[in-house]
Amino acid sequence: MKEIGKTLKDKREQMNLSLSDAHNATRVQEKYLAAIEVGNLDVFKDEVYYKSFLRSYSKYLGFDPEEFIDLFNTHKRATEQASKLEKVSFPDTLVNQHKNSFYKKRILIAGLVIIFLVLLAAFIYLYINISKVVEPIETDSFKQVEVENEESVSREDNTVILEQEKSLIEENVPKTEIPAKQSLKIEAKENVWIRVDIDGRMAYEGTLSKGSRKIWEADKSFTLKLGYAPGVKVFFNDEDVDVVSGAVQDINTVVLKKNDIRV
Repeated sequence: MKEIGKTLKDKREQMNLSLSDAHNATRVQEKYLAAIEVGNLDVFKDEVYYKSFLRSYSKYLGFDPEEFIDLFNTHKRATEQASKLEKVSFPDTLVNQHKNSFYKKRILIAGLVIIFLVLLAAFIYLYINISKVVEPIETDSFKQVEVENEESVSREDNTVILEQEKSLIEENVPKTEIPAKQSLKIEAKENVWIRVDIDGRMAYEGTLSKGSRKIWEADKSFTLKLGYAPGVKVFFNDEDVDVVSGAVQDINTVVLKKNDIRV
């Protein structure tokens, strides 16, 4: 964001301040302040760090930090939309490559189908010829033994066996338990940028307005990224969670699991 950085740099120079002065006042390292002024976001490990340092720096120079945060978010959305449009409009060379790949796949599939049909025909041929050669042999002695064995099993024995099998089936059927949902509630005491991941997938990212409240549910866990940890109250399964401890310059990442909260 070169526009934001230029505005901050011009204001700093008008106030006759150096990057060292800004560092001493905000406790933000000079390399990050310089990166903000030139619009180099690659220096920051995560977007949340850029936003936090931008908020501290702009506030130090007398600006409203939220105006710069909103400007950054707007520019980010526009950039992502332009990137999607570029992906949709393929160059002619890519279209031709796609066509060639499509024809090659069709030829490969046709070859596999032919091989499958040949193997299937061979299997059917062998099965028919083997069936003609091998015929079932049934002797009178075998019939007699089979009849005697059937008559030797009494009805009472059959009843006992059926009851035993039924009891074994009932014991081995697993009892399904519906897992309890994990709940998360966040109340904003100030305007705070947050990101919420539910079971490893992003569910929300944006700025919570002062006085607003959000509620989510998860099967396993939540991961929170807070741009300004003191500005929110967090409740996990209706229990108050300390998100300020362990924060770096009011920025914190918190993982919430049942009976396991990590900061």
